Amino acid sequence: MLKLSQLLRSIALSILFGGSAMIVFAVVTLVKAAVAKGIPVAEAATNNVPVFVHYSTIAVVCAVVLLIAESIDFAKNKSASKITRARWATSLLTVATAMILSFGIMPLMKDLLPVLKTNDEAHQKFQQLHHASEGDIGAMILFALASMVLPIFERPKQP
Repeated sequence: MLKLSQLLRSIALSILFGGSAMIVFAVVTLVKAAVAKGIPVAEAATNNVPVFVHYSTIAVVCAVVLLIAESIDFAKNKSASKITRARWATSLLTVATAMILSFGIMPLMKDLLPVLKTNDEAHQKFQQLHHASEGDIGAMILFALASMVLPIFERPKQP
């Protein structure tokens, strides 16, 4: 793999794994702090949606970078090992989860924000999207971690 594509792959996966984990950790901490101050959970959680909306933009950019880096490796690596193919698969799954979050879940959540407090149907739809985003972000974290770790198990090439 070209050094530049390795670097881009590493940066993208680091952000998709670590950034996603930290966003979740930070938001959970902020919600707990707000609830401790007497703010209802729903309101505290709703206040954090812009963080996820902005992060989903970062995630999709990193996903595109990851896709480009892995495509370069795929084009240059004609006889890939099972580990390398598994890495490509987990990278593609990471890209897919980032795309789902950025283009499928977050725009809908953002659209529901203005009517969330006044419309019960919107609130229920928002909750469904919230639960979908939890699974999606969890999958993104898992697949990005797997893609980062898999090369460790690659056997060194014989000279």
